[in-house]
Amino acid sequence: MANNGDKCLICGQDQIFPKNSVSTQCMFCGEFFYAHNVCRNGHYVCEECHMARALDTITHICEKSKHKEAVAIAFELMMDKWIEMHGPEHPYLVAAVLLTAYKNRGYSTRTAKKSFQALLHEAQKRSMKIAVNSCGYWGCAGEAIGAGIFASLVLGVSPMSIGERGHANLITARALEQIAMHGGPRCSKRESFIAILAASKFTEEHWNMPLTDFEGVECLFYQRNVDCIGNRCPFFPKEVQFNDLI
Repeated sequence: MANNGDKCLICGQDQIFPKNSVSTQCMFCGEFFYAHNVCRNGHYVCEECHMARALDTITHICEKSKHKEAVAIAFELMMDKWIEMHGPEHPYLVAAVLLTAYKNRGYSTRTAKKSFQALLHEAQKRSMKIAVNSCGYWGCAGEAIGAGIFASLVLGVSPMSIGERGHANLITARALEQIAMHGGPRCSKRESFIAILAASKFTEEHWNMPLTDFEGVECLFYQRNVDCIGNRCPFFPKEVQFNDLI
């Protein structure tokens, strides 16, 4: 049995990864699954229950947050135990972070009649339609789409919109271009930061509404990523040598 360093979400113990899948029961829904990972105390959380709690965590933190810095909000979310190193919750995370910073900076939306909670709900609903691993299978990283969802919501864009529709697509394109420049393999943290920063740069240039003033963002999660690209990543800590990871 191997241990990849991940911790159990129930008790905090190391998870173990048997060579063959084992039958185990989800601690939340009670259903039985054949799983490839359980903790040393036998705890297991199925993907559906894990995802539900990840989405709820993003919504809850963003609803309560007073941060005006999009990057700070992103770090707070990413540090939570329910947010995976990689995972389909990240497009929603990007959209929610940008919506939260936008609101907390006092910017007005074209959808003023909608509450912030309603915008988050719609962002989550749209984000969950993005295919898992769309970065490779569709050629469009979900985190970039998350930035576009943010723009679509604050501008009140529909398929029939004129100028606003272009802005929503441009934010997605700018984020996607930056993500593409760094190649692969995929990293949900890297691509989320790129999308957030690209969106903020766009809103500053075109709307005079920056969403973060952070410079020199450095990743806190590289040790959890077995596929980390090290020095090729724009957020890899400057004082860390990539050889230290090998």
